[in-house]
Amino acid sequence: MSDTAITLTLPEVIKDLWAAQQALAKHYADTGLKFTLDGRLVGDIAEALALDHFDLKPPSKRIGGVDALTRLGKTVQVKATGNPTSGPAFTPGRGCAEYLLFFAIDFEANTASVIYNGPEAPVRALLPAKEWTGTKVLPLPEMVRLAKNVAPSEMIAYTARPVAVAA
Repeated sequence: MSDTAITLTLPEVIKDLWAAQQALAKHYADTGLKFTLDGRLVGDIAEALALDHFDLKPPSKRIGGVDALTRLGKTVQVKATGNPTSGPAFTPGRGCAEYLLFFAIDFEANTASVIYNGPEAPVRALLPAKEWTGTKVLPLPEMVRLAKNVAPSEMIAYTARPVAVAA
């Protein structure tokens, strides 16, 4: 793996979304509700980033566990977290992809860092071998360790693109 980490600047609209979430949490601070940006929204943001910044295209039909395709038709799963200490979350019964892109999104800094870009199989090997239920979150240090073992030839091509400014 390259020693140069890829950090992307998020579009301003995502910064605006984060500011709105912070204001909402502050407004309802006495309730204990956090209104966190997580789950589907964070995943969709990561998928958009992957399509914008890597040589990928959306699949013509949605398939479980596959969020994008390389130009050669290889399958890619995109995972993300907004939690600075968390690895990717997996649920059972989802399909497997040939590649995995895992992003750590820092909403306050309005950036996303690519933590893992490579084959999905070594990551899946960290999941329970037998059937399991619920969501399994892999340890972030394990993702960083695996990323160091990915050869550049095993990575999805990064295509630096300028960030579009919202009108």
